[in-house]
Amino acid sequence: VLTCGVAFNLGLLAYFKYTGFFVENLNALANLLLPIPEVTLPLAISFFTFQQIAYLVDVHRGEAKEYSFLHYCLFVTFFPQLVAGPIVHHREMMPQFENNPSKSAWTENLQVGVTIICLGLFKKVVLADNLALLSDPLFARAETGGTLSFAEAWIAVAAFTGQIYFDFSGYTDIAIGSARLFGIRLPENFFSPYKSTSIIEFWRRWHITLSRFLRDYLYISLGGNRKGRVKRYRNLLLTMLLGGLWHGAHWNFVIWGALHGLYLVVNHLWRHVFPANDDHTGLRRHVSFVASWAVTLLAVMVAWVFFRAQSTDAAFAILASMVSTDSFAIDPQYVAQVYALQPGFELLGRLTPVLSQQALLLTFLGLSLLLSFLAPNTQQFMSGFKPALVITRWEKPTSRWQWRPGAMYASLIAVLALVSLLAMDSNSEFIYFQF
Repeated sequence: VLTCGVAFNLGLLAYFKYTGFFVENLNALANLLLPIPEVTLPLAISFFTFQQIAYLVDVHRGEAKEYSFLHYCLFVTFFPQLVAGPIVHHREMMPQFENNPSKSAWTENLQVGVTIICLGLFKKVVLADNLALLSDPLFARAETGGTLSFAEAWIAVAAFTGQIYFDFSGYTDIAIGSARLFGIRLPENFFSPYKSTSIIEFWRRWHITLSRFLRDYLYISLGGNRKGRVKRYRNLLLTMLLGGLWHGAHWNFVIWGALHGLYLVVNHLWRHVFPANDDHTGLRRHVSFVASWAVTLLAVMVAWVFFRAQSTDAAFAILASMVSTDSFAIDPQYVAQVYALQPGFELLGRLTPVLSQQALLLTFLGLSLLLSFLAPNTQQFMSGFKPALVITRWEKPTSRWQWRPGAMYASLIAVLALVSLLAMDSNSEFIYFQF
């Protein structure tokens, strides 16, 4: 029964999401001319498929008690997180659906929920969408065979690195805040992943619920680390390959998953050969920390190139430009194009007349990335009111960073909301919506 249930769910996912990909590659390999079907992807199928499979497996393992069919349907279709996560677990959600929050809790839920929604909206609309204006024209140029300079290639990759972080982190905040309006706490999904000093740590901080699902229902089912080091590394590679393919029917996603699988293998192998040494103090310890952080971030950025590019040729062209020293110039037409797409940059330019147009764009890019590296994240900022279900334990902020009800924070959130509403564009899209 378990096999049939899992096969049915995966079969639906395979048909709707990968039929075109399969036929396209079959045509290329066998020199056929089969028509490529145009299949409309059902809303959120990638996410609710994982939730249903997890439920089936847990029932089979004896880890799930019986629930009403109505509560099960609510668990699968609960709208705040349905389209792009977090990927919720039945043991987190079912008990909450059975509870009836007290009337006194609704005021707090409303305050906390609206605040988190506004924070997420600002990340998405003001930061992610404007970073997309910096990266999209450069990736588009690479797709059409154009050449990027060294500086342009790094701007493209750095901007997308910030864009995807604020896009997905912002959406997760909106999902968590929307659920909190109903008195429901969703699990955390991000915890400052760009602060990671290893790829292992990165995947404990980035898309936490996806990492948890892949570990519990794929990696462990393949054998995990129970059958020797070589098979452990094989399982890591297979898990990340399939995780990459889950993101989309494209070879670039497979390469992205393979890179992260290889990163994890190298990371585990390094830890085995060179065990952690906590005796480092002073300058040596700081140098080790900065070097580990820089290498991790560079590896993540290289993999993002394949994730973002529409073709492998464009991805390799951008990577080649990132190490080429032929040209360091930034095309003035590119800068003018970005300004034409976003009138807000023109307004910022008037407020900061000392900065040239090019310098203003670079300043915006640098400050946005600094926010992801240095600023407290939403979980830290709201930690006094338990905004989400905690899956992992990380550092906690000092009390001065924590949100509390009051005029000061209400004014701040109102300003962020107003700026977000003014900056909103009907053409904006969530990156993870396509998955």
